[in-house]
Amino acid sequence: MQRKNKPKLSKCPRCGLLSPSQTPECPDCGLIFERLSMATNKDAKKKKLRGDREFIINTKKLPNDVSYIKLLLMAIFFGIFGGHCYYVGRYLRGIVFTLNIVFAIFLVIFNGYFLSLWYGLFMEFAAPIVGIITFMWLWDIMMIALKKFKVPVAIDLKEVAE
Repeated sequence: MQRKNKPKLSKCPRCGLLSPSQTPECPDCGLIFERLSMATNKDAKKKKLRGDREFIINTKKLPNDVSYIKLLLMAIFFGIFGGHCYYVGRYLRGIVFTLNIVFAIFLVIFNGYFLSLWYGLFMEFAAPIVGIITFMWLWDIMMIALKKFKVPVAIDLKEVAE
């Protein structure tokens, strides 16, 4: 029985279509894969803050302006505060992490008073939320270590046109 060599497939970071890895562009959305090497995280941050999300792509391949070691260390030491999310421009996720740790610190400082008044509410509502977001932090560390953490990048179309 002969075994046929299956072509290696790659997934388009924009639309998710599987296509042969030799294809220069995505047949569905038209993304030219060579342009991803020119994509930067700095441009993605600027475009996100302006509200222009049209050319932003989340990809597992880190752009040249994002350091893997720096991202991993920020996730380990400042990740509970959302530092790694702010570093790569995932601001909403960073705000969730920051609010989580502020809420947890608030509960620790005022635990006697609030736990005596709202013990049932804390155990049913607040504690699971703090636990889930803490699990998200550990998940992010694992994804960064395995190089599967998605980073937003944007292609500077001015450079491509020149």
